[in-house]
Amino acid sequence: MADRDEVQVARWGAIRERVGSCLRELRLGDSPHPTSQARLSGDLEDLGYHVTQSMISRYEQGQLEQPLTLERLVGWALCCASLAAPAFRELLALAGYYLPWSEEDLLRFDRTLRQYRALPLPDQIVVRRTLLWHVLGLVPGE
Repeated sequence: MADRDEVQVARWGAIRERVGSCLRELRLGDSPHPTSQARLSGDLEDLGYHVTQSMISRYEQGQLEQPLTLERLVGWALCCASLAAPAFRELLALAGYYLPWSEEDLLRFDRTLRQYRALPLPDQIVVRRTLLWHVLGLVPGE
């Protein structure tokens, strides 16, 4: 194994339990109706990420050896309408990323996501995908 790979494996091993706690906090949130693991799995699938309910459970317990990509971390938060959650900023910091938006900006995104839950599923998917690319600072291809 290359030195860089060993460093990455050691780093992931050191933070994965806290990452799991943050992911669980994002899913459960302060809402009286938290996002279920099954719904999160389906919503992530709609974004194009294959994350099973079992994988969600193992990530939240800090048991998976493979770290989540930035896109999946942001997708997770979007599907839970938890971009403004302190756990999201902590999660990004643990992964080595900084989101240069104010808490008010993130609260607006979360309100938008909750409002769009009333739309038909195809429209919800379009909104989440668009916000995913926007949060990541990317412009989707024409």
